[in-house]
Amino acid sequence: MAALHATTSSILSSFLPRMSQPTISMASRAATLYSRQLSLPQIPVLAFAIPSAIHLNLPGWVEGLWDSILKAVPKKKTSHMKKRSRQMAGKALKDVTSLNKCSACGHIKRAHLLCPYCVKEIQSMFKGKAQKTTSEKPVDEA
Repeated sequence: MAALHATTSSILSSFLPRMSQPTISMASRAATLYSRQLSLPQIPVLAFAIPSAIHLNLPGWVEGLWDSILKAVPKKKTSHMKKRSRQMAGKALKDVTSLNKCSACGHIKRAHLLCPYCVKEIQSMFKGKAQKTTSEKPVDEA
């Protein structure tokens, strides 16, 4: 022990050459006492053990609760594909709040867009005219 103390003091004196030998030993003694004081708990432990002869009568549902907690643990690691599919899943659709009545036909349409019913009606009108013109035989004027 004395050799260890001498080695420690010589190492300290090599790093701190201005401190004298008694000052180093007093400093190390104070550090030892302070470290022991910190290692002891500030508040005494109030734990006590229940003797094995005493049995606590717990209701049956508490034991069943513990079993259900143990069974609620995942059994296997979630795969990378499942994690990515959850993360990249489609987001919920937003409700369309900008709806108006079409002034021509009275159907409900989205605001700032053409009424799909009126557009279909106009397309069918153009198709009908196109079919009439193609069904008529061209007249040769030669």
